[in-house]
Amino acid sequence: MRIAMIHTPLTVSAGGERLILRLAIELQKFGHHIEIFVNEIDKDKCYPEMLKNVILNVIPYPQFRRIGYYNILNCMLNIGRAIPDRFDIINNHNFPTEWAAFYAKKRLKVPVVWMCNEPPFWFFQPEQRKGKFIVHWPLFEIFDKVAVKCIDEIVVMSRIDAGLVKNAYGRPSTLIREGVDVEFFQSGCGEKFRLKYGLGNNFLVLQVGSFIYYKHPDMSIKALTYLPEKVKLVLVGPGLVKPYKELASELGVLGRVLFLSDISDEELANIYKACNVCVFPAEQTWGLVVTEAMAAGKPVIVSRKAGVSEIIENNINGIVMDNATPEVIATEIERLIDNPTLAMKMGENALNYVKNNLSWYSYAKNMEKVFQKALSQNQ
Repeated sequence: MRIAMIHTPLTVSAGGERLILRLAIELQKFGHHIEIFVNEIDKDKCYPEMLKNVILNVIPYPQFRRIGYYNILNCMLNIGRAIPDRFDIINNHNFPTEWAAFYAKKRLKVPVVWMCNEPPFWFFQPEQRKGKFIVHWPLFEIFDKVAVKCIDEIVVMSRIDAGLVKNAYGRPSTLIREGVDVEFFQSGCGEKFRLKYGLGNNFLVLQVGSFIYYKHPDMSIKALTYLPEKVKLVLVGPGLVKPYKELASELGVLGRVLFLSDISDEELANIYKACNVCVFPAEQTWGLVVTEAMAAGKPVIVSRKAGVSEIIENNINGIVMDNATPEVIATEIERLIDNPTLAMKMGENALNYVKNNLSWYSYAKNMEKVFQKALSQNQ
């Protein structure tokens, strides 16, 4: 198959970016021709080693750039116009790439498979409909629904995501869990990271993910106020760090928080190995970083509002929080501090789960089946 993949700008090292790059690389191993179409790439900040192994097409931003979603719409239509007539199928990832896929399908008459990490915010976060969005979001919601009607197959990674898709578009979806690099995250050296930052024998709590409100890094920072001094928090990810540093300073725990960004995959593997527990209080449809921590053999504490909680058997291969407040996070961390045997067993079970259930090979094979189904139905 010749597959055109569409993604939002590849400018950071995050879960969605890792997903599309690993999928492209795996599909190439199966003999498929893959090209990725985006508006922007940062080859230093977005998985530089993986970027070297894929064909990238950067479609320049429109010369006339409007504000807000009008600009985004222009950018997506530019991609839709630029995809040439040499592909069998289009595979778009992330909102709002369905808009580019819609236009490309109208032009090229090929099927579209959407890897829907989650629908647009206006379908499930009404509190975000503020300011200019009060006027704009109904228009874009209508256009989004029209675009999605033209998509042949929708793929999701969790039952939470499947429910959002059903509520937003009235359509079923196919559940396919993404993979994780078990061998790579097992290869990390925790001592190297601890020595580099002088962390000694401190109990390290790790949260990986963008500094954005729905990831709730503030919850992990606040949890420190309930925990002993030996507990340090490592926050890793892109985004605006300043508000969270200010929060840590106000709470008197700034000296116990290590903020990191723009790190290599090798250092990330070291960080996972160095931590004692990984927390994930986020409200989102999946959470690749949780499976990466599990691949490093670490216990995880996850919000039930995160899709990745669906693979956690509570108190067996991780801990699921029904209500991810700072107090609850701190209580669960203290439980692992007081019971190192439980923490070790939980980490072992976590590693065994991802070994037996999550691989990039299986993810790509399952996606390949969806592509073949979409092609067969469009012949």
